[in-house]
Formats: sequence, C-alpha cells, structure tokens
Amino acid sequence: MKALVVKEFGGPLILEDVPVPKPGPDDALIRVKACAVDQFDLTIRDGKFPTAKTPIILGHEIAGVVESVGVKVDNVQPGDRVTSTLYLTCGKCRYCLTGRETICADFKGYVGIHTPGAYAEYTTIPAANLVKLPETISFPEGSVIANAIGTPYHALTKRAKVQPGEFVIVTGAGGGVGAHAIQIVKMMGAFVMAVDIGEDKLSLARKLGADVVFDASSGDFSTAAREWTNGEGAEAVLELVGTKTFESSLKSLARGGRMVIVGSHTGTVLTASPQAMIANEWEILGSRNVTKRELAEVVALVAAGRVKPIVTGVYPLEEAESLHQRLRKQEIIGRVVLEP
Repeated sequence: MKALVVKEFGGPLILEDVPVPKPGPDDALIRVKACAVDQFDLTIRDGKFPTAKTPIILGHEIAGVVESVGVKVDNVQPGDRVTSTLYLTCGKCRYCLTGRETICADFKGYVGIHTPGAYAEYTTIPAANLVKLPETISFPEGSVIANAIGTPYHALTKRAKVQPGEFVIVTGAGGGVGAHAIQIVKMMGAFVMAVDIGEDKLSLARKLGADVVFDASSGDFSTAAREWTNGEGAEAVLELVGTKTFESSLKSLARGGRMVIVGSHTGTVLTASPQAMIANEWEILGSRNVTKRELAEVVALVAAGRVKPIVTGVYPLEEAESLHQRLRKQEIIGRVVLEP
C-alpha cells in the first residue's frame, strides 16, 4: 500500500510502498477513505512529542471502511463505514468503566503515534475505538468529526457546561476545532465571541454564527469582551491557543467564570494570580479530546444537520507536505483532508 512515512523528526514526509498491516484479535483493518490534517501532526513530525518514535505514519482523524476484523471483534464487520476516537485506552480502569476513558489510568497512547496512522491506504485500529458513520455523512466530513468536532463538544458540554444565554469566548476560532466550537456554542443557545487573526478566519466565524469577532493581531481582547458583556465578562472561555491569549482570556472572565484549556501550541507555561482566582472563584479546567459515547452523539448531531463539518479542501497524499507548510503559516481555515 501507499503510505507517507516520517523517517526522522524534522525530516520530510516520504511516500513509500509498505506492507498492508494485519489486524490483531481486537482490531479492525480499515481502508482509509479520508484523513484530516491537524496541527498535532506537525508537533509529532517535529519531534516535540516525547514518546513518538520514527519511522512513523501520521494521521489520527480517520474515516473509512472496515476491510476485515480480528477474531475477538463483534461490534463492527467488513463493509461498515466508520470513524474513530484517537486514544488507545485499557477499557478496564475506573475511568474507562465510568465513561471517562480520555483520562484512562493505563493509557496506551495515540492512533498515529503509537500505532501507524492514516496517511496511508490502510490502517489498523482497535475495534473498541470505532463508531459507525451513516451514509449521509461523507468520508471527508466523517474524518473531522472525532477530533475537530468531538473535542469542542466534550469541552463545552462536559467541562464548561455552557448554559443557554451565557457569553462564551473562543480563541483560535477560525481553526479546525474553533470553527466547530462556534457552531456548538450557538447550538447550546449561548452567545459567542470569536477571536483569531485575519479577516478570512473572522469572516468564516461570522458565517458560522459568531455574535462578535475580534482580530487578535491588535492585541488584548479583554476590553472588547467586557464591552460585549456589558462590563460583566464572559461566563466561559474555550482556550485553544495557549500562552499568547491566556492573559486576555483570564481578564475577560466574569466572576464565577470557567476557562477550559484544550490547546496550548503557543507555549507550555501558563501563569495566573491565585488571589484573582480566589476573589473571582474562577475555574480553570483541562479538557481532553472526546469519549466514544460523545463521538456517537456528535455523529448523530452531524447527521441531523445540527453541526456542519467545515472541510475546506480534499487532496491526495502527494500534497500532504504542502498542506503541512500552509498549516505552519496558519493559512488553513477549518480542516483540510487527505484522500489516500
């Protein structure tokens, strides 16, 4: 099969012929129909993810067709259209057993890092990770559901617990996760301020329903946020950027507000005043991807037209390198997808 291989961190994506992987007893062999490209792919190939090893086949946002299954698999069968969660979990610890497998106590790693990913014509995935896709959802759309839609769905519904009528700020709102976060906030009956850089991304945010947009190239957005909220501040901030926007996000929070941190690709150290957190009873929460149950909920929402996957381009494997370079320059709006 054809696959893109990273042979050394910092090196190129190399298109090669490699053997088709064989599924283990608990796995399914997937004929990859689409794989979305993600900022996380750059982190891995640049050698910034500590447990990744080369050679490696990237690709964790997957949609495809089950080709064959291992002897212990009974939840999917050949011919099923599927998407997949990203994490490799034990299924046995207290967190897995209570539906919080994203914080599994015996975490095994990631699809596309600790198993070969989907920048290839075939990949193997634990069948426990798979959720079926209806025919009404295309494969490119299906590939963005787990990460780009599932991630903000988990963050906004389970961590921030956004309520109707609340004010919510989304940083990095024009990217793949942010664009879908806007839709989810509006679906939940709340108001949303979209923060990003550049008119193209802010224009998309407006089209998706953002009530207010702010170009972060002009700096601190907290004054605009307080004006928007009549001086009160936002009840929730979805932080997708990290250190570059963290201070403004904190200053934008209302008393009793919640900040949910999903991404921090602009740095690794966040600073906050304990006195301010105590005085305002702020909550700063982490949020980690999506559970399988939530993924099934998201698939249903997409199928019903409540959330629309934002796919802005579909490309062959041979164009992955140029897509990565565009991603580095923050030129990608929404998600772009590879079709092996």
